[in-house]
Amino acid sequence: MLYKFFEILLKIAVRIYFRNKYVSGKENIPSGRPVMFVANHPGAFMDPIVIGTYANRSLYYIARGESFKNKLAAWFFRRIHMIPVYRKEETPELTHKNTDVFKACFEHFERGRSLMIFPEGSSKIEYRLRKVKSGAARIALGAENQNNFGLGLMIVPVGLTYSNPKNFRTDVHVSFGKPLNLKEYQKEYEKDNFSTAKQLTKDIENAIKAQMLFIENNENDEVFDQLQSLYFEEMIKRFEEPNLSKEEKLSLKNELVKAVDYFKSFSPDLSKKLQQLLNEYFEQINEIERKFPDFNKRLIGGKTSLTKHVLKLIFGFPLFLFGLISNYLPYRFSGFLAEKTSQRDDFTGGLRLVIGTFTFLFYFIGLTILINIYFPFVYAFVLVFIMPFFGMIALGYTRAYSAFKAELFYQKMIVTENYSFKKMLELRLHIINELEEARLLYNQVLQSERK
Repeated sequence: MLYKFFEILLKIAVRIYFRNKYVSGKENIPSGRPVMFVANHPGAFMDPIVIGTYANRSLYYIARGESFKNKLAAWFFRRIHMIPVYRKEETPELTHKNTDVFKACFEHFERGRSLMIFPEGSSKIEYRLRKVKSGAARIALGAENQNNFGLGLMIVPVGLTYSNPKNFRTDVHVSFGKPLNLKEYQKEYEKDNFSTAKQLTKDIENAIKAQMLFIENNENDEVFDQLQSLYFEEMIKRFEEPNLSKEEKLSLKNELVKAVDYFKSFSPDLSKKLQQLLNEYFEQINEIERKFPDFNKRLIGGKTSLTKHVLKLIFGFPLFLFGLISNYLPYRFSGFLAEKTSQRDDFTGGLRLVIGTFTFLFYFIGLTILINIYFPFVYAFVLVFIMPFFGMIALGYTRAYSAFKAELFYQKMIVTENYSFKKMLELRLHIINELEEARLLYNQVLQSERK
């Protein structure tokens, strides 16, 4: 009952927290059989909440055993389907309990349930997949072996790609990959269970990598962010068929990472030249975006009408004002509390989500009770019910205002024929053309390798 309440509440919260939600591969999730979901882990406890929202199955989660030391916490965590596992790095004296953990997982699979595991063992905001531990493979193979490989257990790889997991109203892409069938590992397991667990671990790692934005070399993080900001959308515009799916865009981003590695290895002079140009450009654009955060979006999106901006801001102001007044206190309080309680970057987004969910819930319940003193309950409930929607309108209004400022700045620079601004736009165009030539060259290399 407690799990179901949190499940419904957090599913609503996830849909509000993220501005754009892209979910692909849901058809890969088997029905009517036990499933183990394995995923990368960039966002701490936000990750299981997000996956649980779109998996359409009640999930049980492997969690750090250290969180279960307190009796009340242990009771609560078990009620929300969390299973403790103890790591020798943190609590070596408790690792003997992991035998019971494995048994509990086996029982869940035997009942046809689903289990969520993050095989990296820890979370960190980055474009990489850290070393995948063998626990997931050993649990899955152990469960099937105990049941003569008759469970029909499937392992579904999941890739999580956030635009910025720390911030409200950003984007998330959840990609469910094709499942690994444990039945296919039976013969090898019966010959050598250790080597089979090792092979399955490697297969799990490769399957997760295929579903996420993966950058192996952390030195490429900055250049990828620059290319994504400056060039990615411009590159797509030049395609014959620019309407790509999110899966295709994710694949294209991974190919972009490979191209960066290729040029660093086989054309270092060109790679160095492009990097210098990118650094020069982003020194200037970052300075502008400190005052006009939406300026880069303006460059990508192209010219927009100042008149439309002004009319939207004028007619939207009353709605913005109501949304601001009715949502400001819980919004600011939950943000402040999340910042104060978060000790790590990867925890910030999850804290914002959970704290915000309950802050707004209790705030609006209290507001309903207060308004009900003076008005009938139905009126009070309806009024409070629509307040969150006006809060979203208020956020949209602030984005519209930010876009208006960026457009105003752009037009001002063009009208005044600002020299440095003109040179920056010329540099931008020059870099895009250079990158386009490099892309075509890389495509020729790929074609020659395939022949």
